[in-house]
Amino acid sequence: MRYMLLHSSNDNLEAGNAPDPDMLARADKVLEEMRQAGILLTAEGLMPSASGARITFPGGEPRVVDGPFAETKELVAGVSIIRVESKEEAVRWALRFAEADPGTEITLLELAG
Repeated sequence: MRYMLLHSSNDNLEAGNAPDPDMLARADKVLEEMRQAGILLTAEGLMPSASGARITFPGGEPRVVDGPFAETKELVAGVSIIRVESKEEAVRWALRFAEADPGTEITLLELAG
């Protein structure tokens, strides 16, 4: 089973500020544990939403809106994809990230196929 861990953004990251170095070191340790366990498929940090765009279809026609986006709570700062045996195992790994960055929100989604 493959799971995507979506790591939430915050106002500080959206402002283009670097993450806390101590938190990054803790998160890197979790990523290394995932690599050593052979479950990490990919992990990427994302740029602030100012460098992105949102595409919607009001009235059936595409509309492109450039970032930044006001609702930080809906934005993602990083993505990890892991291959594990169960949802419970994926939750355990997500909790390891939560320990590395207390207060962050991680959304865990199973990938199709």
